[in-house]
Formats: sequence, structure tokens, C-alpha cells
Amino acid sequence: MKRIIILLLIIFCTSNCFAADSVPVPGLSLEECLTIAITNHPSLRKSQGQVRAAEALLEQTKAANRVKVNLSGRTNLSGTYENWDSRTNSGTLSLNISKTLYDTGVNRLNREIQGENLKLVLENKRSTLITVAAGAKRAYYDLVLKILNLDIEREKVANFEEHLKRAKGIYDVGNSSLIDVTKAESDLASAKVTMLSAQNAILLSQESLKVAMGVIDYDVVNITLSTELFLPKPAEELNELLRIAMSDRSDYRKLAYTRKQHELSLQVAARNSSPTITGSMGSDLSKSEGSSTGKNYSVAVNINVPVVDGGETKAKIEGARAQLDQDDADEESLRQTITRDVRSAALSLTNALDRVKSSELNVKYSEDNLTLAQGRYEVGVGNMLEVSDAVSSLATSRYNLYQALYDAQIARTDLDEAIGHLPAEINLERSM
Repeated sequence: MKRIIILLLIIFCTSNCFAADSVPVPGLSLEECLTIAITNHPSLRKSQGQVRAAEALLEQTKAANRVKVNLSGRTNLSGTYENWDSRTNSGTLSLNISKTLYDTGVNRLNREIQGENLKLVLENKRSTLITVAAGAKRAYYDLVLKILNLDIEREKVANFEEHLKRAKGIYDVGNSSLIDVTKAESDLASAKVTMLSAQNAILLSQESLKVAMGVIDYDVVNITLSTELFLPKPAEELNELLRIAMSDRSDYRKLAYTRKQHELSLQVAARNSSPTITGSMGSDLSKSEGSSTGKNYSVAVNINVPVVDGGETKAKIEGARAQLDQDDADEESLRQTITRDVRSAALSLTNALDRVKSSELNVKYSEDNLTLAQGRYEVGVGNMLEVSDAVSSLATSRYNLYQALYDAQIARTDLDEAIGHLPAEINLERSM
């Protein structure tokens, strides 16, 4: 019968911890925090500005080879100081049209270079988006952990308050010494101090979440929390993760765009001494006081052939080739970094999930031990130290469980970021 009662108490305490305390509070959910972050974060606005600048630079490069039309005018008043009335008025109006007719494809190559630069900047914006979302998710779960830790501290205080009442009651009837009451009072005071520290940690975590979301005026005090850290999705097969990372990671994709730019720059450098042909045509209207209007036109074709450039072309070619050699080294180094990041995050996730299972069992054992310690103390076969240790042990086991769940969520976030993906909780189409 006693075992049945203990089992019922364990079930009640467990359900109270993971269900009764998990009543949602009106406020912000994780999905809403992520939406706010990717909508308001300053770094994303900066990335958008960089995209616009890259688009403008590409348009400038395209415009360099288009037809140019210039219209200019000039009016002139001339005379002498000795005979001011003899001044003469004249004016000129000129129209000039010019265009590069042949440049050995240099402008086309420059347009391709700027096109690759635009791809690189867009990929940088995507990378920033992933970084911001991952940072907001980490900050959110850090706040969840801090609130759960405060719940643990409150439970410790409640347990020690209850135990202090029992200790005083037993002392009043003469079945225990005063030292038991003093020890219970000391444990309660210490628990209250720790609870205050946990409350302050929440305030700091709330500010960190605001920074991660890129806002300062949001109320995250009543953030929507289930007061429960859910298990994330386990890690996929390692080879598949590495394949995805080599395809989707922004830094790897940016390296490919950079290499393409350098390959095109090598071609541009090789054509540094190639001839260029430009054509122009113009028309002038001129009129001087006392004379008829003059009409002139001109058509010209200009050919420019570099003969000696002092070794400039050779130096540019060598510089472009050296840059490509650096790209090869950067690619190998980045592949090693990506492999390390993915493996580390996958191992951390697996380890955290394993710790969750062990921690859940340890919580149940600690709850059982506290119930037994309290019962032994009340019937006079136990002592105050057993109860104090049991309360602390239960708090520690719950700390470990919440920490393992938190570590699993963070590892899942790290893994998603390592393979170049946004958090699964974010709905980009709805948010952007």
C-alpha cells in the first residue's frame, strides 16, 4: 500500500511539473520572435542596402557601353574696355553622340563580374538572415531555460518552507532538536537568495532576446512559453548532412561566386592591351552678331591600340592567377571547416538527446527519494540532512533535464545553421 501511495505521488509531481506549470501566457511565441527578428533586425536592413548598391553597380557597368548623348551650349560676350559699345555677342550649341564599337568583350566580362558580385551580395543577405534567425532562436530558448530555472528555485523555496513548518511542528512536540529548525531556516534563506539570482537572470535574458530580435520596445516579459522544452528533431545521417552543407551553405556558395569573379578578372586582364574602337558624331550651330549662322557636323571613328604598357598587363594577369590559387586553398580550408561544424553540431545533438533520457529517469528517482526522506523524517527515523539533500538533489536533476533539453535545441539550431538552413520554426514566405 505504501509503494502505491509513493507511486501516485511521483506521478502527481511529474504531471504537475510538465503539465500544470505549462499553461501558456499571452505574449510572443518562438515563431513570432523569429518573424520580428527577420523583419526588424538592423543587419538585415544593411544587407538589403548592400544588395541595392550591387544592383546599381551592375547597372553602371551596363551603361558604360551604351550610346552617350551630350548637348552643350555656350554664349560669349566680348569687347574692349576702351570701346565698351563695340562688344560682340556669339553663341554655340553642340550635340555629340558617342558609343564604344569594339572592346574585345571587356565590358561584357565586366558585366558578368558585377553579376557574380550581385549573386554574392544576395547570398550574403541570405547568410545574414540565417545568422539572425539562429541568434533569435538561441536567445528565445535561453529565456525559456531561465524561466524554467526560476520555477525550480520557487519549488525549492516551497519545499524548504514546508519542511520548516514540519521541523517546527516536530520540535514543538519535543521530537527533534532546535538545530533541525535552524538548519531548515538556513536552507530556506539560501534558497530565497538563489531565487532572486534566477529572477535577475531572466531580466538579463529578456534584454538579450530584444537585441537578438533587433528591437528595444517589445515587451517580452509575458512571452508565450509552454514552460517546457520540447525535443528537437534528431540529426540526420552524417554523409547526407555534409552533402546538404556543401550545397546550401552560404559561405561555400559565396566562395564559388568569388572564384567565378576572379576567373573573369583574369580574362579582363589578358585583354588589357587589346585595341578599342569608338565612334562619335556631332553637330554644331554657331551664331555671332553681325554674321550668318554656321552649321557644322563631324563623324569620327577612333581606334586605340596599346603598344607598350610597361608590364601592366603581365602584372594584372599574374595577380589574377595568384588570386585563383588562393581560392583553391580557401575552398579546401572551408570544406574542412564545414565538415567540423556539421560533425560537431550533430554529435552535440545526439549527446544532448541521450542526456535527456537519462535526466528524465533521474528526475523520477529524485522525486521518489524526496518523498521517502520526508516520510522518514516525520516518523523520526530520518534526519534533516537527508531531506535537505533530497530537495537539492531534485532541483539539480531538474536543472540537468532542462539543460539537456536546452542543449538539444541549441545543437539543433547549430546544425541547421551549419548546413545553411533556417530554423524549422520559421515561415519565410509568411514573414517576408
